[in-house]
Amino acid sequence: MRRARQLALEALYESETSDHAALAVFERQMATAAHEEPKLTEARPSGYARGLVEGVIERRDELDGFIQEAATQYPVDTLAVVDRNILRLAIWELLTDNSAPVAAVVNEAVELAHRYGGESSPAFVNGVLRTVSERIKAAAVATSRPEEPESPETQQPE
Repeated sequence: MRRARQLALEALYESETSDHAALAVFERQMATAAHEEPKLTEARPSGYARGLVEGVIERRDELDGFIQEAATQYPVDTLAVVDRNILRLAIWELLTDNSAPVAAVVNEAVELAHRYGGESSPAFVNGVLRTVSERIKAAAVATSRPEEPESPETQQPE
């Protein structure tokens, strides 16, 4: 799955720094990678990577909102393109993939930041994702609480 994340990141990066469509870039990368790593084209890794790219494209504004809330001193559009896309990928995973533990998602993102980002990228990515994951967790807890029954004073007459 690490290689699938790398391909998704590379496609999003190229798309954002050129006029190339992210899914077209991803398809090209998968075709190239298939020659070197045939297992990558199996349903699970290729489908997961495609889902990452599509998910980030579809929910980009929402993902950027999470980034902005967690890194208030850094407008999203001023972040390094690679850092921004690593964060988008990881936040999408945190929001949609309940099979991956939060720590695993954060660790994978930090590894991507080590590989593709600048010197301060890993610490920045880690900090933002820790904040975002806490907010997602708090929101999930808040929505899963059973509603308290209304007290007799607040009930509306029928």
